[in-house]
Amino acid sequence: MRRRRFLGRVGVAGAIGTAGCGSRGDGGPGDPSEAPTPRRFRIGDDGFEVAVGDGPFTELGVRGVNLGMAKPGRFPGEAAITRAEYDRWLAAMGELHVNVVRVYTVHPPAFYRALAAYNRSHAEPIYVLHGNWIGEETLREAGDATSVSAAFDRSFRQVIDAVHGATTVAPEPGYASGTYDADVSDYALGYVVGIEWPPAVVRETNRVGQPDGSEGQYLTAPDAPPFERWLAARLDAGVAYEIDEYGAQRPAAFTNWVTTDPLSHPSEPFVDEDAVSVDPDAVAATDAYDAGTFAAYHVYPYYPPLLNETPEYVDYVDHRGEPNSYAGYLNDLVGATDHPLLVAEFGVPSSRGIAQRDVHGRDQGRHTEAEQGEILAAMYEDVREADTAGGVVFSWHDEWFKRTWNLAPFSDPNRRPFWSNVQTPEQRFGLLSFDPADAVPLDGSPDAWEDAAVATPESDPTRIGDGGDDARELTAVRVTSDAAYLSVRLEFADLGAGVDWSETNYLLALGLTDRGARVLPYDTAATAPADFVVRLGGPDASRVTVDPRYDAFAYEYGAAAGLDLDRYRDPDPGVFAPLRMVINRGYTVPETGERVPFESVETGRLRYGNGNPDSPAYDSLADVHASPSTDAIEVRLPWLLLNVADPSRRRRLGDFWNEGLDAYETFEAIEVAAASYVPADAEGTATALDAPTNLTHAVPGVADGELRSLSFAPPTWDRPAYAERLKESGRAVGEVFERYTGRE
Repeated sequence: MRRRRFLGRVGVAGAIGTAGCGSRGDGGPGDPSEAPTPRRFRIGDDGFEVAVGDGPFTELGVRGVNLGMAKPGRFPGEAAITRAEYDRWLAAMGELHVNVVRVYTVHPPAFYRALAAYNRSHAEPIYVLHGNWIGEETLREAGDATSVSAAFDRSFRQVIDAVHGATTVAPEPGYASGTYDADVSDYALGYVVGIEWPPAVVRETNRVGQPDGSEGQYLTAPDAPPFERWLAARLDAGVAYEIDEYGAQRPAAFTNWVTTDPLSHPSEPFVDEDAVSVDPDAVAATDAYDAGTFAAYHVYPYYPPLLNETPEYVDYVDHRGEPNSYAGYLNDLVGATDHPLLVAEFGVPSSRGIAQRDVHGRDQGRHTEAEQGEILAAMYEDVREADTAGGVVFSWHDEWFKRTWNLAPFSDPNRRPFWSNVQTPEQRFGLLSFDPADAVPLDGSPDAWEDAAVATPESDPTRIGDGGDDARELTAVRVTSDAAYLSVRLEFADLGAGVDWSETNYLLALGLTDRGARVLPYDTAATAPADFVVRLGGPDASRVTVDPRYDAFAYEYGAAAGLDLDRYRDPDPGVFAPLRMVINRGYTVPETGERVPFESVETGRLRYGNGNPDSPAYDSLADVHASPSTDAIEVRLPWLLLNVADPSRRRRLGDFWNEGLDAYETFEAIEVAAASYVPADAEGTATALDAPTNLTHAVPGVADGELRSLSFAPPTWDRPAYAERLKESGRAVGEVFERYTGRE
């Protein structure tokens, strides 16, 4: 079904203006015979339309990906992505049937040269939707958006000059620079300017209410609130500049998101998430602007809470006949928007950690790469079935510099790009993974552990004679690390066909703080210099626990979670706490008065599986792999799970109860000890033995009831080494994009 007639212009559109008509490609004037056929762009009734040369306009359903400017070891402002990387990534995008790449700001010249080169050599081009960036903090400090108009207009003009390959940008910290000599204007589908607008800025701009040239020649918003008038003026200034300087025009719009949509959401519990509106329909194209404007929204399934709490969304039945709040919201938004609507960002991350829940399971995190792909494919179907102009997946690649609200206090903000924080959802939205170099594959194979630190037993095991002694006899413990994990391999005399978890459990004691030996949990009658204890009790009974005094969750969120904080500051001997992460601070639904309580998840629970991406059984969330064929059990633990704030410098959280979370301390080594025991119950309580401890074996050993440890000094680094890998989710997105190719 086609959308209702497009109403977003003032007057009747005439012939579209032409785009640029040259491409210099790699830096010099191009051979005219190699120049692309000029393309023209406009917004039609249902979305984007493209005409090649003098041919007719045809619809273009957007199958896009968002491309950021960061990579491992670099902040985005360093603009460090190379030409080889851009070439490689664009080629991979093309193989996934991507037809649009969206960028948020001016990239280095290498991006435009790579895009021009790709499109010269491919019959099906990749178009670019280009944005200009204005920092959220800049806007918040300004308060009234009109005070940044000059800077905004200047950055928009710079985008236009870069697209046309006609500018040189002087070096400036935090921005790309260089000579922009590749004209990609024939592949510039349009502009999406700005960011997700902070409600406080919208509110203040509307309060001040200063007119700002809203009666533009090309875009106008005469009856709109001041903020939309400001946006119309910014778009008009950019469009006018491109027409005057280059004789070209193309569609232009501004970024928007659910928080500032024009709909009313009485079920939204947080005032700022439905306090103000920024309405794309308030901005319209005049007769002089044939290219037209559109609506561009970032829409994720799990936030704001209105997506989980609005009955009409939660109960909405999608085109598959299934309940789908995401599709319900899109249907509502499209129905209330006269402009064709582009979903300019959508996605879910393949992180180990989670930050928000979605009522239908499309959570912010805790998805395998395969699950991420299934959800992305379904969401793109939702986007297209809602009669939109298409969708742009967030994002092309993982971004190590990102932070997530619930975990941000626990890592050093100045060092985030230098290591891979698999706990943090915001770092794992990509279709392309950056796997740390030399990481063990977590599949049982011994070769990857040859360079690991190793300890062997100093004494013989205690034998029970119940048939499980060989599985309890440790022959070695190996420890290694990479930019994402601390990894430990336990090797045994004989695991047989597999571990009988009712007969045998294992412990790892891990110490980072040098605070001395502590009584271990599970009634082992042993001590160790342990800040963390890992119990391996099988797929449903394995977890990491923490000395309560070193529980960062309790410090930051314990009061809201209702914890007895005195028992964390001064814990009882032998008590270790579960590792948790908050996913909801609690709220009240206005319409019903229902109280949704504070919620956390036990992130210390360990998942069994195969962690090798080359394996058909690959599970990207695997923490533990049991390998009877090699008589080994392997464990990998994310650095943040162990309170490591920056593994690249061996820095951890310090005594936060007295000094705060940002009082980082350097550690020289991690103390690692391993032991086996006979569990007496499902909770992992050790069976009492007629011996100094209730452990059946330990590596390196036990002396006077205390586990001896292997001191492992993790390597440090200046720049992380890594390898690119297309995730399973990338292949799933490629498949759904292929299905929608040519279905405009």
